[in-house]
Amino acid sequence: MNVLMPQLGETVTEGKVATWFKKVGDAVAAGENLFEIETEKVTMEVQAISSGVLAEIRVPAGETVPVGTIIAVLGGAGEKPKPKSNGAAAAKAAPALALDPFREVRTPERNFGRATGAGGVRISPLARRLAAERGIDLAAIAESVASRGGRRIGASDVREARASSAPRGGALTLNRIRAMTARRMAEAWRTIPHVFQAVEVDFSAVERARQQQKARFEARAGVGLTYLPFLARAACLAISEFPQVNAAFEQDRLVLRRDINLGIAVDLAHEGLVVPVVAHADEMTAGGLAKAIARQVEKARAQKLLPADVEGGTYTISNNGRFGTLFTAPIINMPQVAILSFDAVKKRAVVVESEHGDAIAARPVAVVGQSFDHRAFDGAYSAAFLKRLKEILETRDWASELA
Repeated sequence: MNVLMPQLGETVTEGKVATWFKKVGDAVAAGENLFEIETEKVTMEVQAISSGVLAEIRVPAGETVPVGTIIAVLGGAGEKPKPKSNGAAAAKAAPALALDPFREVRTPERNFGRATGAGGVRISPLARRLAAERGIDLAAIAESVASRGGRRIGASDVREARASSAPRGGALTLNRIRAMTARRMAEAWRTIPHVFQAVEVDFSAVERARQQQKARFEARAGVGLTYLPFLARAACLAISEFPQVNAAFEQDRLVLRRDINLGIAVDLAHEGLVVPVVAHADEMTAGGLAKAIARQVEKARAQKLLPADVEGGTYTISNNGRFGTLFTAPIINMPQVAILSFDAVKKRAVVVESEHGDAIAARPVAVVGQSFDHRAFDGAYSAAFLKRLKEILETRDWASELA
């Protein structure tokens, strides 16, 4: 059976083989991770849909080939492996079989229970991937985990093994996600004239709605109710009044986007950063955004993002509040022209104005900032946007957004 390079997205014409989880001669069970493909924004594991033996690898890890290219051959259980071929050159010479079932593998399921190590220890897909990236022996980790009564190898076990074997003061190779992030951020910093502005926001109105509705909402929706969806909703409302914030550069033109597709920056346990997208975020309430964001974050951390999940973003939110930060000046996610930062909500002493005079009170306050591309708009426009965002967060009837 020929294994073809699958379609990674509607507009994608080629793919890169990032990792082979099997080597020639290895038995392959249906449902096991066979290889991993990589785009500029996301990596995706592809599983075998039938059992057999990996008879031939025609495209080694690191090479990029067109969609539909034969990248490997899966033989029967008794079939002998074929001699190693000449990589992509042999792959391009062979005709692609359009009816090959691997051609339809676009949304692979991750099964945490099928891949096992020594003593039946299970291996999570992320752990397997990290081990493959770093050349770490999973069998040794499985033996160690089994010796202490464990039944599953997680990413933390692989990181621990790497840390214990790494020389002090030595150089570390960047993983693929970190390397891709480094390239994109360096390009953005070199080419975009960044300007950062910030405002302090009183989250009292948001906090009242959270306390009133939190238990009921979480019981009904099955997700936590953090501050982030309220900020996301306020950002969408403010963007509708300041559309240049929701734009992108296409060569020398600034194109205003009709839809508001929010990118949410997600940290992968300090191993890298991905930005899944909540499409048509402007059509959702704060409650709807809470559920949509939770789904995308969960997929990101479970390594289940597909190319469609990271495409089409028009504005990005970087949320570092859970780390207790005061303010963050993030780098813009090209080709977007602005990115919003959200830091920790903490009780602070603020001056409260009333008809009876000024008073000092403890209020939940956070710094909300925006890095923007000065080529797209000026500081006054950004400041006006932030002012409107602050007004929405402080005065909106948020309880009605959670009904």
